[in-house]
Amino acid sequence: MSLSEDRISTMAHQIVDRLWRDDLADLVDQGRALARVKQSLTEFFRSIDDVDNAVRAKLGNRAPGSRDWELLYQKFYQEELVRRGL
Repeated sequence: MSLSEDRISTMAHQIVDRLWRDDLADLVDQGRALARVKQSLTEFFRSIDDVDNAVRAKLGNRAPGSRDWELLYQKFYQEELVRRGL
């Protein structure tokens, strides 16, 4: 799932705002917190893209969209998430 920098920035702002509003964290430096959340989101979505690519490579030349393909995709996807600790 490839998200634009703007979408990731919007999500990061929403997360930081919610942390502050719900008093879940004391943010000493909001700019630094925002940068860290953006970095974490970017790394997470990059990892998800890597998992998807690995699963599709395992499926090889099976017909995408078929019931067999969907079942194997879900199985391999879960296995890859566990293997990578996500």
